[in-house]
Amino acid sequence: MAKEILTMKNIVKEYVMGDEISRVLKGIDLTVEEGEFLAVLGPSGSGKSTLMNIIGCLDVPTSGEYILSGRKIADQDEKSLAHIRSKEIGFIFQSFHLLQRQTALENVELPMIYANVKEKERKQRAMEVLEKVGLKDKMDHYPNQMSGGQQQRVAIARSIVNNPTILLADEPTGALDQKTGAQVMELFHELNDEGRCIIMITHDVHIAQHAKRIVRILDGNISEGVVEDA
Repeated sequence: MAKEILTMKNIVKEYVMGDEISRVLKGIDLTVEEGEFLAVLGPSGSGKSTLMNIIGCLDVPTSGEYILSGRKIADQDEKSLAHIRSKEIGFIFQSFHLLQRQTALENVELPMIYANVKEKERKQRAMEVLEKVGLKDKMDHYPNQMSGGQQQRVAIARSIVNNPTILLADEPTGALDQKTGAQVMELFHELNDEGRCIIMITHDVHIAQHAKRIVRILDGNISEGVVEDA
């Protein structure tokens, strides 16, 4: 039986805007198991980015309980949260978030610097994951010397280099053409087949259908079920 890696119970997120309180998440219940490939599907303004930030420990809920790998996130101090973000969650963003003055190899090494991995091991591991994502010949290239698809592969290599528990992908194909997006999704399938848990945030039904499970988020509420083509 698969082990639960992430549990959210009645997660509420509110923002105070002047005299008004805006409730963005309205009591989210969500469980994710080890090795799952989950898509969170929703339109702009549905609350999916807020949910992603809470899953990634970049934000905290107003109320409710979030348990990640057996730990209550509300009980963690900032140092512990930084460790979780560094070691346990690999982030993949729509706009890649690569450092323009660093090579592909140096970009992939970055999370290991924060994790205090020694230089020799850093280089070795960075080279291995770049080869894994098909960029063996691009290690010394800078982002502006690479296509969008290649840049996203560097970002994926960076996200897996610390062997995180969860890969959290925010619109990972949003800046790519259809063919390149399909290649990136193929890479996600390979990573998931190796047992990596992937949580993908997207507004695109066709991209969501690559996942093994889909939850819909709309107006701060989550529902589950079969998702048809739009």
